[in-house]
Amino acid sequence: MNDPRKYNHPARGTRAWKLKYNERSSVERVNGYLKGNYQLDNTRFYRPSHAIAFYHLIQLTYNARNFANQRVTRATKEKK
Repeated sequence: MNDPRKYNHPARGTRAWKLKYNERSSVERVNGYLKGNYQLDNTRFYRPSHAIAFYHLIQLTYNARNFANQRVTRATKEKK
């Protein structure tokens, strides 16, 4: 029970890390992307309701951007 190696995560860039990374769900990938690119882990609000609203606005922005990209891609493929 006191083995510290039992719960350690594999080092980034190793084969074990890549296998674990590929097992992530799409929700985990989106949340990781939002934390990295939209500074979602740096909330500036003390009230939980404000932080939740901020999170939802960022998710809405992300979804709208991806939806627009899909529409543009589909339109350019249809033109060819």
